[in-house]
Amino acid sequence: MTNENRDLTGPREDRAVDRPDLRTDVDPIAIATELVSDDPSVAELVAFRNAVPDLKFAAREAKRLADEAMRLRNSADLGTVRGVVAGLTLVSLSFRSLVAIWPSDDLDVVDAKLALAEVTGPHISQESDYVASLSSETANRIRIKRAAFNVGELVVPAGPSVPSSSDRGLADWPLARYDLTTLLPPRGGPPVFADAQVAAWAGVMENVPDLAKLAGRVERLLATVDRLMALAQVPGDDAAQLRRAAEGALILGYLTAAQVAIWPVVKGSDGVRAKKRVAKAINDRACRHDPLHMQAAIRMAFEDASWLSRLAGGDRMATGVPIWIEIV
Repeated sequence: MTNENRDLTGPREDRAVDRPDLRTDVDPIAIATELVSDDPSVAELVAFRNAVPDLKFAAREAKRLADEAMRLRNSADLGTVRGVVAGLTLVSLSFRSLVAIWPSDDLDVVDAKLALAEVTGPHISQESDYVASLSSETANRIRIKRAAFNVGELVVPAGPSVPSSSDRGLADWPLARYDLTTLLPPRGGPPVFADAQVAAWAGVMENVPDLAKLAGRVERLLATVDRLMALAQVPGDDAAQLRRAAEGALILGYLTAAQVAIWPVVKGSDGVRAKKRVAKAINDRACRHDPLHMQAAIRMAFEDASWLSRLAGGDRMATGVPIWIEIV
């Protein structure tokens, strides 16, 4: 992405949650994809594919915002903070989907995926080390989330070594290559920042994108992937560029699908139909060679979004989860 976009989604040493110019309560997927037009060229798709976002930052934000949502739920009556918690959760899920869907391009991406997987449990409000009961439904969620954060066949270097007899700084000795639990404050305790920004975070849910338009974009991008891959089969100097453009279109398509999956919609609305279109489009990819972690990430997004919809208002919001072809 451009430097302008990275100012919104990249790491900042002076990040402070009470400064408007450093806010993150916007849709991260929209920021990551907004510079690509609805009818992208090969050059646009290649540029998007080559611009790896700062996924370590995205992983930190996914956990940070989810932790704050949990603190609010524990510190106040849910009825008084429901909109704020929903806004925090929506942005957290968007960051999580961005990390899960992006391919394992380098070790920074791999570290982000593995670190976020370590703190992502089967339910939206649980970390991976806590499971109340291992029902078949919970086991299915665990399987999908493991697949969503899978880093492929890449061999990851070993983590930090144990301290030697002469080492100091033991209280802060790293436990993993990238450990979110040591980078962020503990999950419990009073709210850290959202209680001072109630109106802003509650307003996140009001900026609903045009989900029908996004569903159409998903369908066009996936069709673009197939067409570009077919064109790349013809030997020539452009074959490698066409394959790279196809990869860019595929990532764009899956990120946009996650965006549609995450946003809550009212029962019987056009948003429900948009979600069904996207679910069908992803189900239709079951026989394609799309990376398994991408397909699992969309299933994870739909599942987590059902919890978000209940939080936003289970009596009026659609909370159903699609029936998926069992390939994950």
